Amino acid sequence: MKLSKLIFLIGLSALSLNAFSQSLSGDNYESAKAAGQGTVTFTYVETPGFVYKDQSGKLTGVCVDIMNDFLQYVRQNHGINLNARFLGNGSSFSAMYNGVKNGQNGVFGLGNITVTEARKSEILFSPSFITNFAILVTHSSVPTIQSMSEIPQKFSGFTAYTAKGTLNEKRINKVKANYYPEMKISYVNSSPDVLDKILLDKRSLSYLDLAFYLSAVKERKPLKRHQVGDEGSEEFAFVMPQSSDWQPIIEEFFNANGGYKNTTDYKKILVDHLGLSAVKLLDSASE
Repeated sequence: MKLSKLIFLIGLSALSLNAFSQSLSGDNYESAKAAGQGTVTFTYVETPGFVYKDQSGKLTGVCVDIMNDFLQYVRQNHGINLNARFLGNGSSFSAMYNGVKNGQNGVFGLGNITVTEARKSEILFSPSFITNFAILVTHSSVPTIQSMSEIPQKFSGFTAYTAKGTLNEKRINKVKANYYPEMKISYVNSSPDVLDKILLDKRSLSYLDLAFYLSAVKERKPLKRHQVGDEGSEEFAFVMPQSSDWQPIIEEFFNANGGYKNTTDYKKILVDHLGLSAVKLLDSASE
């Protein structure tokens, strides 16, 4: 199912973060069903492999291809021709998340969005589209730790970089509370900014989602994984405003025909955008 088969109204406008003070909106399922057509809004945070721009500047990735399949499913099974518009500049997880939380009806958030009980009180989740785990990283020049208890010694004087509002921020705060109360924490806007800081500052640490780690390794960046700090598996999903009536429809899509994640289309999407070795690492998170 190719993007060319769908009419994508992609508004890749360079909206400032302040633009999200204006509520995002899209057509709800019931009105689109009645009309036989409608428009939904996708907002996103750029995530290697999941949501990123190809060489021509067009958005692609695991999330984009899955949602393309979802729109195709809605057309074939519900008789609704949906246009999709992308809004936002993809630079901030918080902007994406708040855009969904404050949005209305047919709005979907795409990216590395972890399912948590706390977030369920603010937004709606689709079924999980992939399992992820977070990796404790430093510059490659830093000695590998064999135990988290070594952090105060081997990471003495280090700065921890993280982005506000993410689960990785909570992980960094847990490291500070449990192992290194004197550790300095410095906040940046996004996971790419975290990675940039780690690569520039040889006396720093952070947690990165596996997708960002794999991207850096693929590009031969001087990054080190401290496997003892790996955090257990978590689920990524698409998100919707609480006012949305699309949740049952996307659940239907994921459950149809023996389960979307069991299809060859889904598995091909993962290999195309993440690579076979990355897929194996992601699979290991659920073992």
